[in-house]
Amino acid sequence: MRHVVVTGGSRGIGAASVRAFLGAGDRVTALSRSGEAPEGATGLAVDLIDAGATARAIATLGEVDVLVLCAGSARQMALDELQLAHFHEAMDRKYFSYINILYPVAQQMAARGRGVILPVIGMGGKKATTPHISGGAANSALMLVTTGLGAALAGQGVRIVGVNPGPVATGRFLDIVAAHAAQNRITPDEARAALSASAPSGRIPDPEEVADMLLLLASDGARAVNGTVIALDGGATPVI
Repeated sequence: MRHVVVTGGSRGIGAASVRAFLGAGDRVTALSRSGEAPEGATGLAVDLIDAGATARAIATLGEVDVLVLCAGSARQMALDELQLAHFHEAMDRKYFSYINILYPVAQQMAARGRGVILPVIGMGGKKATTPHISGGAANSALMLVTTGLGAALAGQGVRIVGVNPGPVATGRFLDIVAAHAAQNRITPDEARAALSASAPSGRIPDPEEVADMLLLLASDGARAVNGTVIALDGGATPVI
């Protein structure tokens, strides 16, 4: 039985991922600031922005076979609200909340000769949008770490594969709607309609759809996939 650790496992894509891996028969530990977890998983409270607290949490986990990273998100806002401090905040909330656990666990996996790490990053690191400039920069940095570290550790049995969702129907989507409404001076309903229309399917995907991809990428069926970032936006961002 694999031990799967999911950060941000109390809600949204993280909680959907916890349920997906439990359904596959895995033992799952869900990390979050609250320590809450879906039924069947072990919850562990930790603030991943705090490197020391994260190191202590890692020490209690034992061997990790699959690490799914969903915790951490940078605030979106209109340009006239953006301050220099928000760039630092975005790196703490999205980049370092991932790196503080990703790199130590990657080192442990490399020492054992096996493991899979799946950072859920976001298309904001691939396509710049005004409300998401600071957070998009953090996402871009995570994309580079994913590809670079995945290539560097491939010979030691470690795979690192990122996924880039577009908007997903979670609580965070409401924050995205509000930021786009403020930036474009439109109503939240108009912003929601515009975001939905930007998806070729005309709808915002559910978190379970992201979790299904993560489950596939963690499987032996994806053992040749490494050091890359997969777009999960339904073709809304047609770039190479």
